[in-house]
Amino acid sequence: MDLAPGVEVGYEVLFDNLFPERVHVGSGATISARSTILSHDEAQAYAWGGREVIADTYIEDGAFLGVATVVLPGVRIGAGSIIGAGAVVTDDVPPETIAVGIPAKVIRRKSTVE
Repeated sequence: MDLAPGVEVGYEVLFDNLFPERVHVGSGATISARSTILSHDEAQAYAWGGREVIADTYIEDGAFLGVATVVLPGVRIGAGSIIGAGAVVTDDVPPETIAVGIPAKVIRRKSTVE
């Protein structure tokens, strides 16, 4: 696991148990309680005899993950983004956006007026 300075990690957060070295968290990021950050997925391998997915997962500087967020392997959460509580992040999230839901979808971009 690659945690930069100033990262805040809530209680009961789970980082990938098989490939923790492929999880990268940028400076000042917050990962709220009961979130899960994955860098591998064996579902297709077990269920269908397919391939296992192993990929680096990035949470960039200043990103905020709400309570019980799940981040799937290979996803990049952009700097300054906010992920709503309970979201399942299956695709990259651009910097300075808000994404919510299952699967997580961008609902707003940071305004230049704010």
